[in-house]
Amino acid sequence: MMIRNKNDLGTTSRFARTHVPGGTEKSKHTGQPTLVLQVGTDLDPGLRLKDEPNEDTLFVTYGTIPAASSEPSPFALFAVADGMGGHAHGQEASRLAVDTLARSVCGVLNSPQQWPDALLPVLIAGVWSANQAIYQRNQGQGGSMGTTMTAALVTGTTASVAHAGDSRCYLYRPSTGLSQITHDHSVVAALVDVKVIQPDDIYTHPMRNLIYRSLGEKAAVEVDGSTVPLAAGDILLLCSDGLWEMVRDPQIAAILSEPEPDPSRTAHALIQAALAGGGEDNVSAIVVKVNREL
Repeated sequence: MMIRNKNDLGTTSRFARTHVPGGTEKSKHTGQPTLVLQVGTDLDPGLRLKDEPNEDTLFVTYGTIPAASSEPSPFALFAVADGMGGHAHGQEASRLAVDTLARSVCGVLNSPQQWPDALLPVLIAGVWSANQAIYQRNQGQGGSMGTTMTAALVTGTTASVAHAGDSRCYLYRPSTGLSQITHDHSVVAALVDVKVIQPDDIYTHPMRNLIYRSLGEKAAVEVDGSTVPLAAGDILLLCSDGLWEMVRDPQIAAILSEPEPDPSRTAHALIQAALAGGGEDNVSAIVVKVNREL
C-alpha cells in the first residue's frame, strides 16, 4: 500500500514503479483473463503553493479477492483526492478520505463471506464511507474541510470508476486517443453542459475553481460511477485539477502517447508540463499502463 503526499517524499522515490498482476494474459491455472499493470505516480505542491501544505493525496494498493471454489482474483485500487479547507485542513481531508476508502474497499474484498458479484457498488460505498468520515470529523471539530475523490478499482479486464468533484480519470487508447471518463462537478462544467460557455472557457472563467459536489460537506453525497473495459495498450490516468487545468487534453494525450516504457517517468513528465504551464495548484497523477506481459 502506498499513500503519497509530497511532504512525505524524498526525490529518490519519484521514479518508483509498481507491477500489478491482474491484465490481458490468461491465467495458467484458471484460464480467466488477467491484467498486467505498470503503475507510476508523481505529485508536486506546484509553484504558487510550494511553501504551503500539499492538499493532494495519491493512493495505490493491490491484492487478491479470495474465492472458495477457484484461485483468488487479483485487484488494484487507485485514488486521487484533492483536499480543501485551507492550510493543513485540506491535507487532513484528502488523507482521511483515501485511508477510509482503502479500509472500506479492501475490507470487503478481503472477506470471502462478503465477496460481491459486482465491484462498482463496493467502490461507490467506499467513497460514501470517506464522505461520512470527513463529515463526522467536521461535525466534531466544527470544521469545513472537504476533498474531491476519483478512484478506480481494476479487476479482470475491467476498471470500475467512482468520482465526486473535479479530479479526473482519463482513458488513453492508441486507436481512439484520449477520453475523459469522469464528469467534473464544477460550475464551469455545468455552464458548458447548458451551452452558456464554450469548453475552452473552463480554463479562464472567473468561477473555474467552484465545485458543487465534494466529500465532507453533507452527511450524504451523490457519487458518479462507471465501468471501463480495458485492453492491452490502454493507459488510465487519474489526476487532480492542478494537472488538467495547466495541461490541456491534447498535450496530455501527446505525453501519454510517447513510447516511454516507465509509467513513473510518464507521470513525472505530466507534472513537469503542469509546472511549465504555470503550476498554479498542487498537481498529482497516477499513470496505469495495461500490458500483455511483464
